[in-house]
Amino acid sequence: MVTAIDARMKLHRHKTPQQRPRSEVAQIAALHCQTVWRRPIAAHSTAAFAAVRDRVERSGQTLIIDSCCGTGDSTRHLAAAFPDSLVLGLDKSAHRLARHRGAEDSNYLLLRTDVRDFWRLAHDAGWRAWRHYLLYPNPYPKPSQIRKRWYGSPALPALLNLGGVLTVRTNWSFYAEEFVVALDAVGVEAKWREIATERPITGFETKYLARGDALFELVGDLNVGVGGAK
Repeated sequence: MVTAIDARMKLHRHKTPQQRPRSEVAQIAALHCQTVWRRPIAAHSTAAFAAVRDRVERSGQTLIIDSCCGTGDSTRHLAAAFPDSLVLGLDKSAHRLARHRGAEDSNYLLLRTDVRDFWRLAHDAGWRAWRHYLLYPNPYPKPSQIRKRWYGSPALPALLNLGGVLTVRTNWSFYAEEFVVALDAVGVEAKWREIATERPITGFETKYLARGDALFELVGDLNVGVGGAK
């Protein structure tokens, strides 16, 4: 016998993805950028930051951050594409990082850390990114999950404060569209478009291309016009 509670739980598990951009994106982004986020920084994130701080600050190279890098395929690709930069691949999963194929090269490092903590620590240390990549982040596609997306998260100001040219790729057009709306709300001009690539740089990109998904890319300069980030 299926109870009413069972039925509600089944309905919750099978909620459909969001069908259109949310109207409150700009309001959420602006609110986060007017609020000081007091979430404590984890001890393991502090230790991870300390482990690379000297290397970064002594390098003299432009800094590229590949946040949520997964197995580090994209980090390796970016290091090859920008040999004069130091590329940091950040991910919270030791399991994913352990699957990295190939040794770390002289101009890139992989680091296990909570990116939300790392962004704040890097900003407090006075770091500025030259480029910042968020490649295929979890889109959290249910309407109720909007505050889990990076542009709806209280971590947004920490991302903005690091500066650099931000590149986001996703296979969900709403994610790119809403990210642009959020950035516009805090004074950052960004554009998104559908892209075509024959050389995937992440495992997700490989999978999405294989199944015929459309891919989208957002680019915005966080050095220009950020207003109110704290």
